[in-house]
Order: sequence, then structure tokens, then C-alpha cells
Amino acid sequence: MTSGEESSPLRIGTAERTAAMKALDEHLSEGRLGVEEYADRTARASAAVVASEIAELFTDLPQPHPQLPGTAAQPPLTAPLPVAPAAGEVAPVKGGFLDGWGPRLVMITPVVAVALFLITRQWYFFLLIPVMGALVYRGGLGGSDEGRDQRRRDRRDRR
Repeated sequence: MTSGEESSPLRIGTAERTAAMKALDEHLSEGRLGVEEYADRTARASAAVVASEIAELFTDLPQPHPQLPGTAAQPPLTAPLPVAPAAGEVAPVKGGFLDGWGPRLVMITPVVAVALFLITRQWYFFLLIPVMGALVYRGGLGGSDEGRDQRRRDRRDRR
């Protein structure tokens, strides 16, 4: 190593990896990451050994970023102000168990189904895959409830 390089990279632990995955969860829920890119970045975060490997995952993303050793705490950019729903409109409920863990559960379901099949030789464990997708994404092909309602209003207005 030359004197200009960092003498030794800072190693990270489970807390930093978990913080990185939580930040990636937030970027997924905000639509900044696709499911495949999210899966790739969370896999890289879980395998990271040094802080620079985690930092690379967030170079093209805005806050939130995980707090890493050797870096100063960065205050978050201005927090978005809550938006009040219009009169007569119900505010959407945000944040259930499946909202945070759902993408992870869907990602590991095929692995679990194959493992159970290999252990028991029963084919019906493969039915876990569409069942988990339906539970997590609430029939995913139709999109969110808000999007489905908007499409219904648009069709009604065209008639």
C-alpha cells in the first residue's frame, strides 16, 4: 500500500449490515429501486465486510444512508411534511409486517419450497410460491388499491 491509500479498511458488523438493509428497504418502498436491484444490493450488503462495500451501495441514492464507522453522522435532508388527505378521503395505512418483510419473504420462498420438496418429495410445497406472492402483494398484478380505484374512476369517466 502507498501512503496515500487508507492504511486499513474499517470492518463492519451485523448492526451496520442491518442498517444498510433497512435503508435499502426504504428505497424499495419509495420506488427508487426495482425488486431485482433491491435483491442484488441486499445480498451485497449482507456479505459486506468493510464499510466501503456498504458505502458503494448508496452512491446513487439519496438519504437515508446507514451510519458507518469512520464517517460523520449526516443529518437527513429536510423531512417531507405529512400531507393531509382531501376532505372525504381516507388516509392510506402504511407500515404493516408484510410491508417491511414481504419482499424478503417472497425472495426466499422458492428456496424454502425446493428444500421442502427435496426433503419430503411432496410437490405441493411449490404452491407456497404463488400463495406468498398473493399474500404479500395482495394480488400484485392489479397494483395498489389506490391505482386500481383510479383506473376504475377513469373507465367510469370515459363511459
